[in-house]
Amino acid sequence: MSVSKVRLKATSYLLMLLFITLIIPLHLFPCFISGFLAYEVILSMTPWFERLVGSRRARWVVVMLIASFVVITMALCILSLIRFLTSDIQRGIAVTVEINHIFSDLKNRIPDYLPSFLPESVEELKDQIFALIESNLIIIRNMGHSFLHGLITIFIGFIIGAVISLNKPSKRSTYFTQQLLERLYYLSQVFRSVVFAQIKVSLINTLLTSIMILIVFPLFGVNLPLSKTLIVATFIFGLLPIIGNLISNFMIIISALSISLSVGGVVLFYLILIHKLEYFLNAEIIGSRINAKSWELLLAMLVFEAIFGLEGVVAAPIYYAYLKTELRAQDLI
Repeated sequence: MSVSKVRLKATSYLLMLLFITLIIPLHLFPCFISGFLAYEVILSMTPWFERLVGSRRARWVVVMLIASFVVITMALCILSLIRFLTSDIQRGIAVTVEINHIFSDLKNRIPDYLPSFLPESVEELKDQIFALIESNLIIIRNMGHSFLHGLITIFIGFIIGAVISLNKPSKRSTYFTQQLLERLYYLSQVFRSVVFAQIKVSLINTLLTSIMILIVFPLFGVNLPLSKTLIVATFIFGLLPIIGNLISNFMIIISALSISLSVGGVVLFYLILIHKLEYFLNAEIIGSRINAKSWELLLAMLVFEAIFGLEGVVAAPIYYAYLKTELRAQDLI
């Protein structure tokens, strides 16, 4: 390989390093996730439609279907919110009563020194939230701005991913372009493996949790408060590696403790078993695809969390897998 080609290849590595390093500080990580996710979903669904409408129209059909799904989902969410705010207040009252019941039962069933750290009712919880809001107005204002920015960048990323999937690759390319496309190809393959594998792990975890909450407990006459909400939260938070399960499990245990200490203990034991199984699932589904062990992913997440915060926890498996892919491609590991 000539010296010029070595320099061009090194430049492609440098540009990719700058790209993946600056995404999070520039607050473009949601755009990165949505763009790559849209691109990979479109590519994955295209072969199913090629047999029906042909290869030329297949991607357009997939893009239209996904765009329609997003628009319909947003419309339904807005309508549901309006309905809740206008005519479904009674349900909100029922949820408030249920949460009050949970806090009251927790106070009666666990030792006296623990409830002091928990609100005794929804009203007290509201007072604490309002006090927290009042003392952190600037932070909350910045969080609102960040949320709106993230929402906009998600839509922009979705559009970019869809447009890129519709473009045909150029027949003319230089060596430098080939190297950049190779870096992007490796990153795309890693993203596909990690994200789709995490979705599969979250689905399995949600299924096992649903069996406990909706089937096993009702057989013994035990019904956890807000069971459906807990199941939905388990799937959503399960998309976050490691930390997401901790959040959802804490919610489930609090709900179980509102019934009795014994139910809380059974739930804790069952969730520990699920986590032990999940370690094997992570090792088999995610680890096997990127040839990484659980301790490697945990270490990567700790480092990235210290550098980038919560977004670093989500980015760590993708970035670490990409690093190992590049090193493996050069026969360095």
